Amino acid sequence: MLHPLITILFAHWVADFLFQTETMALNKSKSIKWLTVHVLTYSIVLLGFSLLLLDWQTALLFAGINGTLHWVTDFFTSKLTTAYHNNRRVFFLIIGLDQFIHSATLIVAWEYFSL
Repeated sequence: MLHPLITILFAHWVADFLFQTETMALNKSKSIKWLTVHVLTYSIVLLGFSLLLLDWQTALLFAGINGTLHWVTDFFTSKLTTAYHNNRRVFFLIIGLDQFIHSATLIVAWEYFSL
């Protein structure tokens, strides 16, 4: 059986990359609306995957908390990536940090909610 954390991290990839449109990606750093649309989309996809592993109340709380933390993280990291879009090294360091924070958040939340 696949480890549940692998499922959650795969869900993150699907939600954060496959379901993020170009409009969301280009506008979330300058528009609260587009950041929120991105995070709501992310949260719905994460919820769908979470329902495979958790009861519905726990899955809803897990997705809601991670969605909120995703919003806060992207609020700052998307502004930083926009500021450093001409410096590829710093740009990708910020993207890497963004993904590390999202992964760490998911893992810590999973450890808490899967008890």
